[in-house]
Amino acid sequence: MKDEIMTPVDTTRNTQHTARNMPHPLLSLIGIGPGDLQQMTLAAQAALRAAETVIGYKVYIEQVRPILRPEQQIIISPMGSEMERAQQAVDLAASGRHVALISSGDIGIYAMASPVFEVLRRQGWSGQEPEVEVFPGISAVQAAAARLGAPLGHDFCTISLSDLLTPWPVIERRLQAAAWGDFVVAFYNPRSQKRDWQLQRAIEILLAYRPATTPVAIVHHVTRPEERIDLTTLAELQPTQVDMFTLVLVGNSQSYVLADHLVTPRGYEAGRGAEEQRSRGAEEKFHPRTPAPCTPARSVYPVSLINMTDQQALVVGGGPVGERKARGVLAAGGVVRLVSPEATPQLQAWAETGQIQWERRPFQSGDVTGTRLVFAATNQRVVNAQVAAEANQLGLLCNVADQPEEGNFHVPAVHRRRGWWWQSAAWAKAP
Repeated sequence: MKDEIMTPVDTTRNTQHTARNMPHPLLSLIGIGPGDLQQMTLAAQAALRAAETVIGYKVYIEQVRPILRPEQQIIISPMGSEMERAQQAVDLAASGRHVALISSGDIGIYAMASPVFEVLRRQGWSGQEPEVEVFPGISAVQAAAARLGAPLGHDFCTISLSDLLTPWPVIERRLQAAAWGDFVVAFYNPRSQKRDWQLQRAIEILLAYRPATTPVAIVHHVTRPEERIDLTTLAELQPTQVDMFTLVLVGNSQSYVLADHLVTPRGYEAGRGAEEQRSRGAEEKFHPRTPAPCTPARSVYPVSLINMTDQQALVVGGGPVGERKARGVLAAGGVVRLVSPEATPQLQAWAETGQIQWERRPFQSGDVTGTRLVFAATNQRVVNAQVAAEANQLGLLCNVADQPEEGNFHVPAVHRRRGWWWQSAAWAKAP
């Protein structure tokens, strides 16, 4: 794909040329901010004016045109050719030029800095020839947060919903972890014409962990002339309101709306009336509190499941603990479905002989559907918590290996002799 090369028309602005004599090749990676040139840092503007060659996507070139110099070489690169753009920038800089490669927002966040360093790594770059400098920019999430007030006052994360470069199961695991951790979440690339279902799935995952009334901000074209901000709730958020120029920001269980502003408190202090009560209700919904007089051991009600024949049990985790859980289910006549990227030799042998069904992959949301028993037996805390949350939401019996209190049953030690069974268990010990 051939890049278009053009020279910008002379502008009426009186810009000062800050070019310097280059002792060696230089590649400047420049974040140009969210849209308004006033949001571009002074250092980034100076580096852009100093460059001999400027490379960028057409929209970004037009955005910075008022501060370019007439004698600069401008290379317009089409959307979707990020690796080619990165390679061209590296090659031109290595030839002895001062090259500026630009991206909107911050060039290190879902932008061109990463492809450039991937190219440099492949070429065995040692840190010289060319020298690389990175100029940060105000990101879309920062600009949106400023417009909204204080939505990022506590822990937050950004998640791109584009599965063009990242498999969807990986994105979904990150969604589950962010939802379970009660992070404020900012969605980049939330929706496009070809990707029209991912945002709805993200909403469903978040609704499993936080109240339907959780505030949501839909920020369109932040800092640009066509900027628009819509405030809604998690339950009322409609994916059709969103496009590729939108950032969706979802509050945590403590966030609230104040005079058309979205606020997330810095700490989880008490005493905020209805909002605090709502937050406590959300926490109790997913982490029920045991009544004070009832200790964990006293809250146990022993039962024995009967007639497990042909009943399906899901075992998540293929290590020794998962093997032990599977062995017990098989002994009772149950059907074992194992979900795990790896498995012990015994589990592999059972799978090869058809005694268990092995899905060789990480756990995915929805895997618990259709099972009677669920065992969360991985060595990853976040995954076990996700399994438990989904099982509890569906009212399934769930055993959690590393945090028994997150489940609702544990498996006692059993001694069988002449038709008699002896069972023994200690709370939170080898559940």
